[in-house]
Amino acid sequence: MIYRKEKMNNTILNWNEVDHRAIYSRQLKENPLYYDRNLNAWVVYSYEHCKTILQHADALIPPPLIEGAFSENGKLLLKSMARLSNGGQHDTSRAAAMAVFAKIKLVSAGMILKDILDGIPTGDDFDWVDAVAKQLPVRLLLKGLDFNADDSKYVAENLKNLVSIMLPNKTDHDIQWLNPVVDIVYQVAEKYTGILRMLTGEKQTNEVVISNLIGLFIQCYDAGRGLLCNSLLNMVKYKGNKITGWNKLVDETLRHDPPVHNTRRLAATDIAIGGQTIKAGETILVVLAAANLDENVFTNPAQFDLTRGNNDQHLTFGLGGHNCLAKHLCIDMAADVCRFLEENYGHIQILQREFTYETQLNVRLVKQLMISLK
Repeated sequence: MIYRKEKMNNTILNWNEVDHRAIYSRQLKENPLYYDRNLNAWVVYSYEHCKTILQHADALIPPPLIEGAFSENGKLLLKSMARLSNGGQHDTSRAAAMAVFAKIKLVSAGMILKDILDGIPTGDDFDWVDAVAKQLPVRLLLKGLDFNADDSKYVAENLKNLVSIMLPNKTDHDIQWLNPVVDIVYQVAEKYTGILRMLTGEKQTNEVVISNLIGLFIQCYDAGRGLLCNSLLNMVKYKGNKITGWNKLVDETLRHDPPVHNTRRLAATDIAIGGQTIKAGETILVVLAAANLDENVFTNPAQFDLTRGNNDQHLTFGLGGHNCLAKHLCIDMAADVCRFLEENYGHIQILQREFTYETQLNVRLVKQLMISLK
C-alpha cells in the first residue's frame, strides 16, 4: 500500500486558531481519503466516502474500554448503550433506545428557556453556554419523561460528570470518583423506566432499557449544547437575511457549522473504497463536517445559505444503523429556542468577538458565549 506523505496541519489537534473549513476544503480536493500517520487511522472527507463508511456493515463502532474499577452499573452502561454497540447487541440496544424515546412527551423548548431566563435579571450579561446550552436539552428530556423536581435537579446538575464516562484515558481515581454518580443516576433511571412500564421480568432486557435512557441524557449534552450555541450565533449573524423558517436555519447550521465534526469506525474486514483497501483492524476517522462542505453535493458549500434546497442532506446526525434517534427532537428544540428569542427580545447581542474551544476533538464546542438580551 502506498501512503501519501501528509503535513501536520492536515490533522486538527486543537480547534483554537485553526481554520478548519480551509483544511476540509483542501482535503476534499486533494486527499478525500488518506492514511494519517499522526492518528494511525484512515481519514475520510468526501461525502461519498463518508456515506459509504457510515452505511457499511463491517465498519463498526470501536469497542469501549471497560476498566475493572467501574461499578457494575458503569460496566452495564458502557456495554448496553446503542451508540457503543455493534451487531445483534446494537439491534437490541437501539430497539430499547427507540422504545424509551417513544415515551418522551412533546414539551416546548421555548417554555423551558423562559423558566431559565426568568432567573436572570433582564438586561444582565450572561454566559449562554452555562446558563442555557448545558441545561436546556436535558431538562427538555426530563420534562418529557415526567421526572420529578428532585430527580431532575440531580440528573441535570450531575450530567457533566456523568458524560465523562465516555472520555478516554480515565484513571482508577477518576472512575472511583465517577462510580457514585453513575450508580445514583442508574437507580433514578430504573425508577422511571418502571413508572413508564418499560421494565419486564427479564433482568438483561431491563438493564438495556435503563442504560439507553441514561444514554439519551449523555448524548444530548455535547451535541445539544453545541447546536444551541451555533444556532444562536447564526441567528444573530444572519438576522438581516430573510428567515422563512427556523428549522431551515437550524438545518443549515447543522450543515455549515455542526457541533459534531467526526466519528470513528473500526474495519471488521477489509473494506475497498476510493481505490484503496482499509485493512481489517484499522481505524477510520469519518469527518462528517467536511462531507457537509463537499461541492459535489452542496452548491457553494462555504456559503451559509438559508434558501439552500438540500441543506437537510447533511451527515451531521450520521446514517445507517447508528444515525441519531433524536435528530428531529434536536432540530425542533433549537428552532423553538430561536423562535422564542425572536418573539420576546428585540435586541440580542453577542458580547464576544473571539471564542475558545473545548479540547475534545470530535466536537467543536465554544467554552463561553457571553450575550445580552433586551
